[in-house]
Amino acid sequence: MPQDMLGKTAYAYLRKSRMEEGLETEEVLRKHHQSLEECAQRHGLVILEYFSEVVSGESLYARPQMLRLLEAVEAGNCDAVLCMDLDRLSRGRMKDQGIILDTFRDSGTLIVTPEKVYDLSDEIDDELAEFKTFMSRREYKIINKRLRRGLHRSIREGCYVANAPYGYRNVYIDRRPTLEIFEPEAKLVRIMFQLYADGLGCTSIAHQINAMGGRPHRSAAFSRNSILKILQNPTYIGKIVWDQKSHIKKNVKGNPKHITIYNPKEKWTITDGLHPAIVEKELFDKVQEIMAGRYRPAYHDGTVKSPLAGLVKCEKCGNNMQRILTKGAPYLLCQRRGCCAMAKLSLVESRILEHLKDLLEDLQVEHMEAAPDLKPLEETLSAISRELQSAHRQKARLHELLELGEYDLPTYRERMSVVMEKITALESHQEAAQRRLAEARGYDPTLQAKRIEAVLDAYHVGDAAQRNALLHSVIEVIYYRKEKKTKPADFELDFVMKAN
Repeated sequence: MPQDMLGKTAYAYLRKSRMEEGLETEEVLRKHHQSLEECAQRHGLVILEYFSEVVSGESLYARPQMLRLLEAVEAGNCDAVLCMDLDRLSRGRMKDQGIILDTFRDSGTLIVTPEKVYDLSDEIDDELAEFKTFMSRREYKIINKRLRRGLHRSIREGCYVANAPYGYRNVYIDRRPTLEIFEPEAKLVRIMFQLYADGLGCTSIAHQINAMGGRPHRSAAFSRNSILKILQNPTYIGKIVWDQKSHIKKNVKGNPKHITIYNPKEKWTITDGLHPAIVEKELFDKVQEIMAGRYRPAYHDGTVKSPLAGLVKCEKCGNNMQRILTKGAPYLLCQRRGCCAMAKLSLVESRILEHLKDLLEDLQVEHMEAAPDLKPLEETLSAISRELQSAHRQKARLHELLELGEYDLPTYRERMSVVMEKITALESHQEAAQRRLAEARGYDPTLQAKRIEAVLDAYHVGDAAQRNALLHSVIEVIYYRKEKKTKPADFELDFVMKAN
C-alpha cells in the first residue's frame, strides 16, 4: 500500500446504504461528503469531482453515476476513488462486483475509505477486497431472502406495499409491514389531486410542486410522468396494487436485453389494504374520470410503438421526444415544462422522409472530381494534441512545486482543478476532431445514397419497429424545435446523419 498520496487526484462516490433506509438521502450524502473530504485531507488527496448516486438500483447498469465513475477510472482520469466502504461500490451480483474490481485493478486506481486504502496491485489488498465484497454479497443475499419470506407472509395477510409511495413510509405494526402517512409529502399529494381536478395538467402540476420544494424519492424533480403515476395509483385511497409490471427476459421475443413492461390498468390486481388513505375516494374517482376524457396514456408492452423512438430530441433540453396519444392521434411531446410544443407524429415522420428523399437526390448528382481537403482537420487535431501535451506537463509541474514546498495544499488543489478541467475539455475536443477526420476520410456519397435508397424502398412495408430500425441505420439523431401557439406544421428539424 502506498505510504504517501500527497497531491494525487481523486473522485468521491456517495451512495446511501441499506442500513440508512428511512433517512433523508440529502442528509446522508451530506454527512458522507464531509467524511470523505476529511479523509482526503488526511491523505493529501485532491478531490476533482463528487459522484452522488440518488437512485437505488441492484444492478450496476441501474446506477448511472457508478457507470460514469467507472468510465472515468478506466480512462485513468484519477489516482484514487474515495467511498465510505467497499460495499458502497457494489454488494449485488458477482458479475457486477467483478467488473468494478477489474476496472480498478487494470487502471491501477486506489480505493480509499476512511478505514483503509486498497491497492489492488498488491496481492494482500486484492485478496482482502475480494473477500470483503464476497461477504458483502453474502449478507445482501441473506437480507433479501429474509425480506422475500416476510413479503410472502405479508401478501397473504394483505398488508404489504412494496417501495412506499410518495406520501407514505414503511412501518411495522405488530411485526407486520404496512404504510403510515408521512404528512410533509402527503399534503403535496392532496394538492396534486386537487389541482388536476381543478383543470391543471400534469406538467403544470409538476412545475408547481417543484416550486413548493417537493422532491420525489428517486429523482431530482417531479415530471409529467411521475405526477401521472401518482394520480393513477389506488394506494392513495387505501388499496394495494399488484401486477403493475411484467418482465420479458433477455433474448425472449427477440429482445436484446431484459425489458420491464408497465401493464395497463385492466391487468392490475387491486385489493383493500390496511393502511390509511391520503385522498378521498370521491376526489380520486373524479381525477380518473377527467384523465380518461383527456387522453389514453401509452404503455410499454415490450414492442416498439413509434417509428421515431429514441431518434428525435428536443433541441432546447436535449431530452427524447415522447410519443403520447391525445386528440385521437399520436403526438410527439417534450415532457419538460417550457420546452418545445408538441406536433403530430405523422407530420414529423413525413418531414423526415422528405428530407431523406431530398438528400438522396443531392447525393445522386454529387460529383467526386476531387478528394476532400483533410488538411484543416489534420492541423486542428495536431494543435489540440500540442495543447494537451502542454497541459499534462503543467500538471506534472504542479506536483513538483507542491513537493518543493512552493505551493501550499489549498493553492495546489485550486490550480490542479483548473488544469484538470482544461485537460478534460481538450480530450473531448480531441475525440471529436478524431471522429470528424475519420468520417471525412471514409466518406463515400455513393454508399450513403444506396443506404438511404434502401431505407425509402422498405419503409412503408414495415411495422413501427422495422421503420424505427431503418431510420436509425442512416440517422444519428434529429433535433426538434417548435414554438408555442404556432401552426401544426410550423416545426423545424435538424438532422445528424450517420457516417459511412
